[in-house]
This record gives sequence, structure tokens and C-alpha cells, in this order.
Amino acid sequence: MIYMAVLKSYTCSKCAGILMFDSDQEFFDCPFCGNRYDIADFHADEVLAQANSCLEQGSFSSAKEKFNMVLDNDPQNFDALLGTVLCKLKLNSEDKLENSENLETVDLNEAKKVLIKAKRQSVNAKADYFAYFYSLIEHYEKTVKLEKEKQELLSGNTMDELNGKMLSDFKRYRNEDRDSLPWPLIIFGVLALFAVAASLTETGNYFPLIIFFVVLGVICYAVSKNDIEHDENYKPANDYERKLTDKISDNERNYARAYMKMKNLRASIVSDNKEHSVSESKPVADPDIDEGKSINCEKCGAGLILDKNKRVYQCDHCGVAYGVSLFFGLPMEKALNSLNNGNFKDAERRFSNLLMVDPSDFEALLGKVLCAGKWTKVSNIRLSVDVEDDELKFVRDSIKKAGWYASENDQPYFRKMEELVSFFEPYKENKDQIRTLDGDVKQMEAKADVYAKAYEGANYNDEYQKERRELVSKTYPAQVKLKKLEADFADIRRSLIDERAGCRLVK
Repeated sequence: MIYMAVLKSYTCSKCAGILMFDSDQEFFDCPFCGNRYDIADFHADEVLAQANSCLEQGSFSSAKEKFNMVLDNDPQNFDALLGTVLCKLKLNSEDKLENSENLETVDLNEAKKVLIKAKRQSVNAKADYFAYFYSLIEHYEKTVKLEKEKQELLSGNTMDELNGKMLSDFKRYRNEDRDSLPWPLIIFGVLALFAVAASLTETGNYFPLIIFFVVLGVICYAVSKNDIEHDENYKPANDYERKLTDKISDNERNYARAYMKMKNLRASIVSDNKEHSVSESKPVADPDIDEGKSINCEKCGAGLILDKNKRVYQCDHCGVAYGVSLFFGLPMEKALNSLNNGNFKDAERRFSNLLMVDPSDFEALLGKVLCAGKWTKVSNIRLSVDVEDDELKFVRDSIKKAGWYASENDQPYFRKMEELVSFFEPYKENKDQIRTLDGDVKQMEAKADVYAKAYEGANYNDEYQKERRELVSKTYPAQVKLKKLEADFADIRRSLIDERAGCRLVK
């Protein structure tokens, strides 16, 4: 149950008619167009306050329910989006994120899904906020993974056993390397030198023979001593432990930086709670009303009749009525303002009203397409893996519908928009393929961190590098395809911008 402090009089955002309130069912009915509004449409502030109160008390289920009520009517409400994320993380305040230990007992994969959705439904600084939030969780996950590796390394006699095994393997590889040397040539050279030294002894000069044996002894002693010193100090597991410690420190610093960026952004973000889609219509002055303007009913397509006394346009065919404020008083500017603020639901309604006056209005048709994709301008459309399949279908349907109603001159523009949107699906598939292959490479690199040091200068490093190159090479076709997709997408978007550079919705 949602309690209202004051019951006010409201007008329908669709037709500007006075709404009738049903206190038993907690909704408003419009007697003109039949549109129905939940009470949260008009009392989002109170619902949001109740949600935050539940959040502070740790009642995450109740808080989530109320946050979702706000989002049902205002999908871009920043505070409600943030609230759903905090509920998923079971945190009663974003300040709790300063201590990463507060993330230990929650399902971070589910939280990341909610964050991706929140980022998609936000624009500008608000979208950046959720992007930093997402990166903060990723830094924490990397830290946890590295900490587990370090704990495993430090447990029991793991380091000593690992050092011993690696030393044994290194000695084996070292012996194999030495066995592969051209020993016949080396032996032949030594014998030749010995023969020369021996021949000189026949003349009574024993010095060359002495020098030969001294040099040979020094070389053997130096090699043996170097091997002993190297083997005593050879502790690659200790080096790996230091590497893990450095990586953990780097991730902790990255986490702290992401948190500070979030905090600074949060301070600069002004909540858009009061800019929700259903608001009281401002009156339009009589001189602003063009009595000769032809307006068609959105429901049945019949022409509307102006009733100046009631200040509505009525449809004699289906009985729907629309307030004059929907068509006069700079309606395009209001639609653009909602679009730029990320209030796509309200912007879409306003563009729809403009199309009732002129069904082929290019800016209104394009505006509805942008609202479907949650974009503010054509120049802001970016290839992304965050767009869901059902969202893409909605965008394609909006573009197709816009093409039907557009003028003959504008139809090619929307066909090119269809081509632009067609890049999203192959882009997502290609990204998934690359992500899988990159994961395989990273897994190999993680396993090789220790061994690369252990087998430095030995055959293993060459074999590892060869295997890694083969694995990386599998990503090349996907990388080439990705670059081509991005380049072709950018070319089409550039041509769309150039064609209508003067349009407020394009550039």
C-alpha cells in the first residue's frame, strides 16, 4: 500500500483530460481517452522515499519492489536504477562500496546484469556512473581470483614443493640443452688444442700444456659453481608470489579509483525524479492555438474537432479527446528536452503526438526510432553488446514503421537506418567469439606465469610461445571481421549524419 500525503488534481499526458481517481484500486482513469495510470506515476517521490527507507533497514525485497514500481513508469529514474543494483548487492548504501569486503557474500554475476541494464537505460553522466560501477565490481573479482591463487600458493609446503619440482624440471631442460650442443666438434677442438700443447712439450716447453689444463679446469669449475649458485637461488614460486602481490595491489588501487570516480559523479548527478513521463500539463494561451490545423486521431485516424471551451480536440468517430497543450506551445522542443534528458518514454509520447498533426514529420519519426534504441542523437549511436535481442527487434520495427509513413524523399534515410542497426547482431556474435578465445589465451598465460620464469632459456618457453601464437592466431579472423564491422558501421553512420547534418536529432 502506498500512502499519499496530498491528493491532487492531475491531467492525462496523452490527451490532457482531467483524471478520475479510484481510491480502492489506486489508479487514475482518463474519461476522454481511457488511458490508465498507476498512482506511482504521480507519487514517484513518495514511492522512492519508501523504497530508500526499506533499503536503509535492509528490507531488500520490499525496496526492490518499490524501486521497480518507479521504473515501470520512469525507466530512466537514476535513484531507482541505483536502488535495484544496491538491492541485488544487499547493500543499504553505495557508501558501503568503499570497503570491498562488503561484496563478499553476494552473486556478482547477477549484479552485473542489473548494472548493464541500468547503464543501457541511462545517458551521459548517469551512464558513466554505472559503467564505473561495473568496472569496480570487475576489479574486485580480479582481486578475489588473485587472492585465491596466492592463498593456494602459500598453503602448506606448496611453495617448497613447487620450487623443488621446477628446479628439477629446469635441470632436466638444462641438461637437454647441453646435450644438444655440437659435442663432436667441441671434443675435436679440445683434442686439437691438447695435441698442439702436447707437441710443444717435445721441445721441452711444458707451459702450453699446463695452461691448457688450467683453462679447462677453470671452465669446468666456473660452470659447476654457476649451476650450484643458480640452483640455490632458483625459487620461481617466490617470484610468482611477488607478482601476485603486485597484481593484487594494482587491482585494489583500480578499485579505489573507480569508487572515487563514482563518488564524484554521484555528487554531480541531479535526480530526474520530477521529470517523469506523467506530469501536469501547462495551459496553452488561446492565441497560440491554430484553429485551422488538421489533427488526426491516433486511434482511428479520423480528423479531430477543436472544442475551444473545453480546450480539447475531440474525435466524433471513436470518442477520444486530446488536450490542446499536446499540439501547441512548442511540443517539439518539449520532446527534444525529454529525449536529451534520457526520458525516452515521455519523449516517445510527445513525438507520437506530433505525428498526429503530420504523420510524415521526419524529426518526429526519427525521434521515435531514437527513443526505441535509447539514443539521444544519430551521432551517439554506438555498436554495443549490451543491446538485448528484443530491444533490437523493437528498434527495427520502429524504423520499418517510420519508413512506411515517411515522405518519398525521407524513405531512403530510414532504409539506411535499418542497414545501420543490422550490424548489431553480427557484432555481438563476433565479440562473443573473441571473448571466448581471449579467455583461452588468458587461461594459458595464467598457467604459464610461473613456468615461463622456471623454464627461462629452456625449450618449454619456446613451446609455450608457439602454442600461444597458434591460439592467438585463431582470433585473427574474428578480429579482422570485427574491424570491418566497426569500419562499415562508422561509414554508414557518417553518411547518415552528413545527409541531415542540420537536423537537431542527428548531430
